[in-house]
Amino acid sequence: MSEVSEVARRLKELREQAGLTMRAVSDSLGWSLTRYQHYEDRYKRKYLPFELARALEEMFVRQGVPTGAVLQLAGIEGGQSVAPRAAPAGARPVSLNAATAQRDLPVYSAFREGWDGFWFVADEAKEFIERPANLRGVANAFALYADGDGMQPRYFAGELLYVNPNRPITPNCFVAVEFNDGRGMVRQFLRRTHDAIFVRKLHPDQEAKLPAAEVKRLYRITGSTESA
Repeated sequence: MSEVSEVARRLKELREQAGLTMRAVSDSLGWSLTRYQHYEDRYKRKYLPFELARALEEMFVRQGVPTGAVLQLAGIEGGQSVAPRAAPAGARPVSLNAATAQRDLPVYSAFREGWDGFWFVADEAKEFIERPANLRGVANAFALYADGDGMQPRYFAGELLYVNPNRPITPNCFVAVEFNDGRGMVRQFLRRTHDAIFVRKLHPDQEAKLPAAEVKRLYRITGSTESA
């Protein structure tokens, strides 16, 4: 198994320098502990997502970490202009959940311990993100956060996945599976029969049979952030 990236190791150092636990940071972000742990324990990319780095910068600087240290983890060097992040009145100052005029794509996923996936929270979005070009004009489009390591190296925990509900489901495409009880998972679609849906998990590589009666809907994933 490959080691985590240098940016993940540096993030851990800065958090410890700030005197904060991972639980304290995840709670301040409004995240699950598992979702934040990904960025210290399993993250393999060169840079942190900008929005995460900006929120952590605000949090860590208040705890004595030098200004700009966290932003460097997102590739922002000293001297570069960074627009301040507006926070609505009464919101926690490090929250990533504030919608702006440019952020109109809802995120319909939430996390609960003990489930290697996510939970759909349709029509109850707590976060809005910037809409990618391929979803402009798609009124019912939405996004999800991946969780767990089952779809590595295609998708990593913490990545944003873009969904177009209008796109057809075709063999070997990647889908978000919504179960009748609200659970969700990301898998590669293989085939469908009258009573079952066959999907593929990448890590470890294995095929699974889902009872069709338990599946509410499949949504085609059309892109993601932080892609390699």
